[in-house]
Amino acid sequence: MSQTNVITSFNRWFRLVGTPLFGLLLYLIIYYIDPQSFNEPSYHGPNAWQTYCIDICTALFGAYLLSESSLWTTRGLDWLMPWEKKPMLRFITQFFALVFDSVLTIGVLIWLLILLEDPNYQFTETDWLSIRQTVVFGSLMALFLNAIHTGAYFFGRWQASMLEAERLKRESVEARYEALKSQLDPHFLFNNLNTLTAIVEESPRQAVDFIENLSLVYRYILQKRNQTLVTLDEELDLANAYLYLLEKRFGDNIRAEITIPAKYRSWRLPPMTLQLLLENAVKHNIVNSSRPLHIRLTVNDPGELIVVNNRQKRLAMQTAVHADINLPPADDSHTTAPPSSPSGVGLRNIQNRYRLLGQQPPLVTETDQYFTVQLALLMP
Repeated sequence: MSQTNVITSFNRWFRLVGTPLFGLLLYLIIYYIDPQSFNEPSYHGPNAWQTYCIDICTALFGAYLLSESSLWTTRGLDWLMPWEKKPMLRFITQFFALVFDSVLTIGVLIWLLILLEDPNYQFTETDWLSIRQTVVFGSLMALFLNAIHTGAYFFGRWQASMLEAERLKRESVEARYEALKSQLDPHFLFNNLNTLTAIVEESPRQAVDFIENLSLVYRYILQKRNQTLVTLDEELDLANAYLYLLEKRFGDNIRAEITIPAKYRSWRLPPMTLQLLLENAVKHNIVNSSRPLHIRLTVNDPGELIVVNNRQKRLAMQTAVHADINLPPADDSHTTAPPSSPSGVGLRNIQNRYRLLGQQPPLVTETDQYFTVQLALLMP
């Protein structure tokens, strides 16, 4: 049985059984606190059982009516003033609304009883004392019953949030594993080795730089994959190393512009975010000399990282069938990126980790010309 069904079953059971029991308990409490109110002639003699039966039925009906009216009030407030927005204002409003509702309900019940028994009845001081006691204890009972329902509601929300957090943690771990696996994928390594082979004979110095950047990518992924947050400066180091590898493979067919103000470089984000966004841009777009891929990274004033690339989406048929036979960068046959993680895994990875951090997930905007990802940076 799901958590929602358990809470619903509890509420149904409590409304049918628990509420009447509280009504009887309230009647016994009043009898114990103020026995003088039961010294009326109607409570003695051969017909006293009728009076007690009427009192008990009234207590049961009143408890049920108080409980249901408080639930209606709560549901109305759920629509007008949800707990998530202003919890303190909601608490104060609900408290006074329930008190008013219970006083009004008890007053109507007393008026109906008097109307049915004797419309011309003259109240004594003892009667007024009993009425005040009934109003006070009835209001307390209504608040207590509502507190039980509200507690069950929050308990259900807490359990749901715990399950959601566990799900997001699991998905985050799986997504980070996918990000690591995509870089340890034989295609990724093979493509970079082919590129290294193409440049090692021409420029040993560039070959050394290429190996250093390749090792930096692997080292960063292995060291940071289990961290929750890293600085933007650390992510830019990985992004620059990753772009270096791409530029050596694609030459001038890929162009990146990074303009990050210094004040934002200590801000934080989930690790491998930039690498996944760069990988996503290359993976889903044509990259050749006639249609170069432009990628721009910047940060706006509210502290949001913006990654934009021109959109030149390749056809689904253009999968990298020959990805493991990469040609040197000068060849224009570089129209696709090597296969990586399944489509959408990179963005889902980032979205899940932002949800796990309690942040808004990245905003993705697609037009015919551009693909933009906008995500929040966390202050140090």
